[in-house]
Amino acid sequence: MSDATAQDGRTGHVDWTRIERSPEFRELTSRRHRFVATLAGVTFAVFAVYLGLATFATDLMGTTVGGVPIAWLAAMSQVLLTWAVTWLYLRKADREFAPLEQRVAERAGARFTREDEPAEATAPAAGAPTERSVR
Repeated sequence: MSDATAQDGRTGHVDWTRIERSPEFRELTSRRHRFVATLAGVTFAVFAVYLGLATFATDLMGTTVGGVPIAWLAAMSQVLLTWAVTWLYLRKADREFAPLEQRVAERAGARFTREDEPAEATAPAAGAPTERSVR
């Protein structure tokens, strides 16, 4: 372990603090958080409506439509909503988040390596554990 790694407890030579403070990384995290918060809010609101109807509108939920109770249809809508949210997230991740992640990674390569480390020491040795593999 190098002296710089031993002093700050990091495994690797990338200055993660500088990456986290970069405008590209902040844009990525803010977009992702905004998207996830919006979808979570919609999902929780729909589920709260379902619970409210199941609790306070038992007559309505017991009504059958084509031989199927409305309660069952409402419960299956929760499953469909989960699939829809998952599909939306995967689509957004492929189209928007992945390019932003790539931009962060490209700019982090040379720009955010530590000045006190030699350039050839920034790449981990083959087979050496990285911060991610240790977790």
